[in-house]
Amino acid sequence: MDNKKIAYIIYAALVVVAIVLATAYYINNRPPKVTAPKVIPKIQVADPAALAQAIKVTPKEATEVVAEIPQAKPVATYVVAAPDVETAAAETAKAIEKKDAALPAVVAEKSDRTIVTPNAEAQKVDVYKINLNKGHKIKAGVTVLEDKVYPTVGYQAGRVDAMIQLDGSKIKGAAVMYTVVQW
Repeated sequence: MDNKKIAYIIYAALVVVAIVLATAYYINNRPPKVTAPKVIPKIQVADPAALAQAIKVTPKEATEVVAEIPQAKPVATYVVAAPDVETAAAETAKAIEKKDAALPAVVAEKSDRTIVTPNAEAQKVDVYKINLNKGHKIKAGVTVLEDKVYPTVGYQAGRVDAMIQLDGSKIKGAAVMYTVVQW
């Protein structure tokens, strides 16, 4: 290998390291999203458009949440004295917001969104913790270079994507990308 190739490899490695370090710093030092628990009627929890507005998420994320709630179990069950389930739901949401020590620990855990739903049929209040950030992803696809197709595998952590292109068992290429803008 000549010196020019070695310099390019070192430069690429330094860029990758800088991006990874910047991402790690950003992930560890970003301000946490603080969202108050929302009391949402059971009917509204089943409607993606209404849920998206209520918990301030995208319609796509709301559709995912609505699809997961029927098979999800509430994170905790505990007793609150109240005249009706709507009042119990409001009191539960206030207790979660104040981080009341009487709450089960799982209810006080951090999450992207917390939904408190009065369940009049069962005379109980359900608390759902929703985490929208799926930080780690494994990807698969193909890359076409100079009329040749290479299977590609990748890994994403936060805003950083790393991919390798394979030719049989040999690595033919690699790429690291950073998401600069999201919407």
